[in-house]
Order: sequence, then C-alpha cells, then structure tokens
Amino acid sequence: MERSLEPVACRSVLVIGGARSGKSRYGLALAEATAPERLHLAAAEGGDAEMAERIARHRREREEGWRAREEPLELAAAMRAEARPGRLALVDCLTLWLSNLMLAGRDIEA
Repeated sequence: MERSLEPVACRSVLVIGGARSGKSRYGLALAEATAPERLHLAAAEGGDAEMAERIARHRREREEGWRAREEPLELAAAMRAEARPGRLALVDCLTLWLSNLMLAGRDIEA
C-alpha cells in the first residue's frame, strides 16, 4: 500500500503499526506536509542507551517549525497546555504512554 502525504482535512489521524515500522517517521512527514506550526509530544524516556539513541534520532529528524515537549505521564495536561489554534500536535506514542502509566501504578481505565 502506498502512503500518501497529502494534507489531511480532519481533526485527528491515528497512525498504527508494529514496533519500529516507521510510524514516527510517517507521522512527522504527514505533519510537516500539513501544518507550519507543530508540537511533538513525546512519551518516551531514555531509560537505557538504546532508547536514549532512539530519542536523539527522533530529535534530529524533526525539521524547523516543531515545538517539542517530553511528557511520559501527564499527556492530557500537556495537550491542554500546548494546544493552540493552527498548531498540529503529534503524540508519539500512545502505547508507550500507556506503558508508562501502568509502570507508574496509575489507573489506566480512568
């Protein structure tokens, strides 16, 4: 299946796929093709050398026009604080965020 990077006329897009399948790269490209002002909201924490390198690579891949915020637990609060008219928000990644919540003993059903 060919992936289109045409601007999307909707409020949200969910990009899913396996681990290291290119979801982040695709999301970045789609966002860059869609909006000049963008927020990268990252749930990852550099807990080991491999994850620290992945985070560094993701930082290098972002072009100008990105505001970055790392938020491993309080995703909703971060979205409320960072939301602006005309600013696209890319959340990377919900699975990791849920894992962070579970490891922190949070009520994920809430």
